[in-house]
This record gives sequence, C-alpha cells and structure tokens, in this order.
Amino acid sequence: MEKMKQECKVKKPLKIWQGVLTLLVSAVILFVAAPILLSPFGMYGSLLGELLLFGVAAGAVLLFHGDLREVFPLKKPHFSGIAGTILIWVGTFLCEMVLLLILSLFFPDQILEVNDGLSSSIAAGPFLLSFVTVAISPAICEEALFRGTFVSSLRGRLGKWAVLLISGCIFGMFHGDVFRFFPTAIGGVMMGYLLWETGNMCYNMLFHFINNALPVILLYAMQGVYSRMELYMEAQTLAQGAQDMLPAVGMYLMMASAAPGAIYIGNYLIHAKTPGYRTKLFPSGKPGLVIGLILGSLFLFAAGLLVFFISVARML
Repeated sequence: MEKMKQECKVKKPLKIWQGVLTLLVSAVILFVAAPILLSPFGMYGSLLGELLLFGVAAGAVLLFHGDLREVFPLKKPHFSGIAGTILIWVGTFLCEMVLLLILSLFFPDQILEVNDGLSSSIAAGPFLLSFVTVAISPAICEEALFRGTFVSSLRGRLGKWAVLLISGCIFGMFHGDVFRFFPTAIGGVMMGYLLWETGNMCYNMLFHFINNALPVILLYAMQGVYSRMELYMEAQTLAQGAQDMLPAVGMYLMMASAAPGAIYIGNYLIHAKTPGYRTKLFPSGKPGLVIGLILGSLFLFAAGLLVFFISVARML
C-alpha cells in the first residue's frame, strides 16, 4: 500500500495517447454536448464550455500523475518577452489577414457568412461578458488544453516542428470551420512556438488574449459603424463579385511586408533573457539573413502594389 502511494506521488511525463484522449473528450464536449446542453444559455454556455475544457486539461494531468508545473509552466514575464510577443502577434495577424482576403476572393459568400456569425456571437451579450468569454477564458482554457496538456504529451517524443504543426492544425480543426482553419492553425503554430522557445505559458496566453480581445473591443466600440460597413460590404459583394476584394488584398500584402521584420525582431526579444542567446539583433557573419528579410519584405510590398494597381485599373 505504501509503495502504491509513493508511485502515485511520482510525477510522470504525459504520453501521446493520454494527450489524444484528452482531446477526444474535449471534442465530445465541444461538438456533441455543448450544442445540446450549453447553447440554450448563449454566451454563458460558451463560457461554461471554456471552463469545462480547462477542467478536462487540468483533470487529465492529475489523473495521469503529470506535473502541473511542468505541463502549465507559468513564470513572471519580462518586458522584452511581452514586447516580442506583441510583435510576433502583429506579424502573424498581417499574414492571417492576407490569407483570409485571398480566401475571400474565391469564397466571398462563405467568408462573409463566417464573419457575420462570429460578429453576431461576440455581440450577443454585454461587453464585459463577451470580453471574459471571448478574450480572457480562451487565452487560459484553450491554451491549457492545446499548448499545455496536448503539447506536453508530444514533447520529447516528436521533433519541435512536428509538435508545433500537429498541435496548430488540431487547434485549427477545433474551431469547426474550414475557412477559419488556416489562419487559426497559423496562430496555433505561433503560440506553440512561443511556449516552446520561452518555456512560459504567459506569452502564448498573451498572444491568444490580444488576438481575441482586439475584435471584441473594436466591435463594441464601433458597433454602429461596423454594422453599416458590414451591410455595405455585403451589398458590394453581391452586386459586383469577389474582384472588389482585390484592392484590399493588395493593401494588406503591402502591409504584410512588415511581417517578416516584426516576427524576426519579436523572436529576438522573446529570447533576450535566454542564457547564451546572441546579444546582437543581426548576428555578424550572416548577411544572408538580413538580405532574406529585406527581399521577403520587398517581394510582399511589390506584390501588393502590383495587385492594387491592377485591381484599380480594372475598375476604371
């Protein structure tokens, strides 16, 4: 009996099957139980669903005798890490927006429908309730599940990028829409990268929080303007087709030229407190790195400029 008690106290690394089982239980809650039992409660039901995901993630660690501190590593964040996380989010957001706009060229009605659905669900309750449900709770609960329990079950058994890609893709799939999959998966990969490189969940939680908080704040702050703009965009899309999105694609491509630099500088900043990491932003003896960043940015800007002028010329 004493031996069994000692074995229970020993912390064990999570196994892959345990992480997969945790995801399966979470999927049943999200896609089977929640639509039936929680959807009648609206935003409160969504918040309860997030809390259930956190309970499953933390409960799995306890059930399988994992180390809570190792699975959910929370440390005091540094200013450089916070600044780096914000820059990485900016670069990632620009890339996601370009991808969404490109998708809207081919699937304008579907993308508009997805955006309408998201806006309606966000604005379904008071601001504070929406902010807690959409911005705060996913940054804690979803990160605990995907970057906490699931990533921990893969770590040490698969390579870094295999873990990040798998967890990012599954994160995208859990959002339940094919048109949200790619941008959400990209965000999932970047949040996994933040955790992997820093060993601190505060940074990927911050990334998730900013990503969700911004649309909530903008939607409530500009609700009337947004509604009129939404009606205008819908009328334009139905009347003239997807080609009207080309100028926006061009503009966002030009804006996305800042993404490589933002992500690169952000990556440097999140490592600023890492012992042994380089002290210079641009390491000496590696001109190819600087040239690559410049060429990548120039390519995006030139492509955006070309798309913008071609689209404007076609309208004249």
